[in-house]
Amino acid sequence: MNKKYIIFDFDGTLANTNNIIIASWQATFEHYLGHTLPVREIEATFGEILVNTIGRLIPDAPVNEVVDYYRAYQDSHQQDYEVYVFEGIRELLEQLRERGCIIGVGTSRTAYSFWNYMKKLGMDGYVDEVVTMNDVTSHKPDPETIDAVLIKMMAHAGEPYDSGSGIPDAVRGAALMVGDTKFDIGCASNACVDSVMVGWSHYVDEEAMLADGFVPTYRVERPEQLLEII
Repeated sequence: MNKKYIIFDFDGTLANTNNIIIASWQATFEHYLGHTLPVREIEATFGEILVNTIGRLIPDAPVNEVVDYYRAYQDSHQQDYEVYVFEGIRELLEQLRERGCIIGVGTSRTAYSFWNYMKKLGMDGYVDEVVTMNDVTSHKPDPETIDAVLIKMMAHAGEPYDSGSGIPDAVRGAALMVGDTKFDIGCASNACVDSVMVGWSHYVDEEAMLADGFVPTYRVERPEQLLEII
């Protein structure tokens, strides 16, 4: 086995939350801009923290107020949109665990939102370590998310971590970031970790990703294909 620390994004990678996210943004844009935006433009924001998206697309609105509006809409309309675990993901996580992998999640969601969905989906027992937006100060594509979850995963595996010398190259080499957006791929690139772009979620603007200098190490179209990489 050449990959031991497997880090997943949540939205669009483990679970399909696309419809509720798009609906929440459209309601927010309608409220603050007076109109909606093309779905492709919203998909391009997937993986980005809310305040950054708001700063670009609703620049004249009070950011904290907009964040509250977006989150309130999503919380109150969850029952209106199907959110589900992608086909083959549960089986993939079970097989990774059987192979001795440590399973982590690095997400730009808040801890409350992430665990709320994980519990509703019956997924809270499938992962070993989690880092949410509440655990870091610099967000994807900054490497802090991956670094933070790798430190937790090393502790889970009983491996010593020396903050003075940083995360060993061997650990980075044994890590894999699996995601659906350029922010995930960029986070992996900046953390010197191999990445996997999944193809089962939504449209990805490849030109925009490449323009940012982010190139995934691998691509998969089905969850079980990840086992071939591992």
